[in-house]
Amino acid sequence: MSWRAAIVGCVGLLACSGPETPDQTPVPAPVIVPGPIHVPVPSDIPTAEPIPATRGPLELAFVGDIILGKYVLHDYASLVVPGEDPFAAVAGLLRADIAVANLETPLMHIRPERSPIYIGSRFGADKQAARALVGRFTALGIANNHAHDLLTAGLQQTPEVLRELGLVPVGAAQAAGDPVQVVTLVQDGWRVALVAATTWTNRPPAPGDPSLPVYRTGQLSRRLLPAIATARAEHDLVLVLLHWGQEYTDGPDHHQRSAARRLIDGGADLVIGHHPHVLHGLERHADGLIAYSLGNFLFANTDERSRHSGVLRVRYRPGQRCPERASLHPVWLGEAPGYAPAPAPAPHAAQIRKRIQTLSKRLRTPLLIDDEALVVRDWPCSAVTE
Repeated sequence: MSWRAAIVGCVGLLACSGPETPDQTPVPAPVIVPGPIHVPVPSDIPTAEPIPATRGPLELAFVGDIILGKYVLHDYASLVVPGEDPFAAVAGLLRADIAVANLETPLMHIRPERSPIYIGSRFGADKQAARALVGRFTALGIANNHAHDLLTAGLQQTPEVLRELGLVPVGAAQAAGDPVQVVTLVQDGWRVALVAATTWTNRPPAPGDPSLPVYRTGQLSRRLLPAIATARAEHDLVLVLLHWGQEYTDGPDHHQRSAARRLIDGGADLVIGHHPHVLHGLERHADGLIAYSLGNFLFANTDERSRHSGVLRVRYRPGQRCPERASLHPVWLGEAPGYAPAPAPAPHAAQIRKRIQTLSKRLRTPLLIDDEALVVRDWPCSAVTE
């Protein structure tokens, strides 16, 4: 994975502190670029004409829900073994210019020994466990229904911990202003905007908590489109991460499809969904692509369906709004206690492909088999940005 991405805008975020370089990371993490430095040029020295920047293709990788650990009764079960990489088996599938996941685990610098809440599924992890994400992912969506599992401290420290590790939080709770914020990544001359929201949380916020971007599905387009329109004018790509839908269903409902299409029509290039714990179909709409649910990726699975997963890879070329190629690669989640993802064995890969082809066909998006992957091909571009 290329980690030359630079975070040049954290619009309205609580803080944009410099990243920490973890000891085990062999490559530099994304860095925060300060404002421009102006150096006076003597008037008698001619200045050269600026050289236009050249850009090659941009490769993106997306996965679904990741948890790093959960509280079990009065105990704690970690999905990360110290010294082991839970994503080692899928490293090749994750290798991209920008890789994005949904982090469903709130973080603290030091995780409390016992859960601060006492009912339901309770997720949480510390900074040491979060190091497993470094070198595999660029950005993590953190607007989801488990964001309050470590209460106010988790809301505040999750984005802090990620930034300190050189990772980019998207959808962080805001102490003031609009909860919908645009995060900008720069990668090899590309400007990529990310926006995130969730349609619900397991717990209401405490008085004085920073505000998450939480909206009903029917409100999403109204609340997100202003930020998307602003980002569209200043970026090459606009990505929207949505935590939504019903668990263990076979596809989006009418309200999700309507919202996703409006976001694409309003300027988004990709809408990437998660939360149902199972894979949903892909839908091509205009020049955009919608993945309604990418299922689990590192998760304490509850049944066999939620072990079916995938990596969505999308490649763009300069001057095109639609992807040059979009492919979904079948992944199978392993056994307890780690549930680590790996390329799906042939029988499971066939089941995953059959499910995604069937569900995508319902969304009027045929997918072709190319080796082990499902591919969206022959995408007619109706607009050129350059």
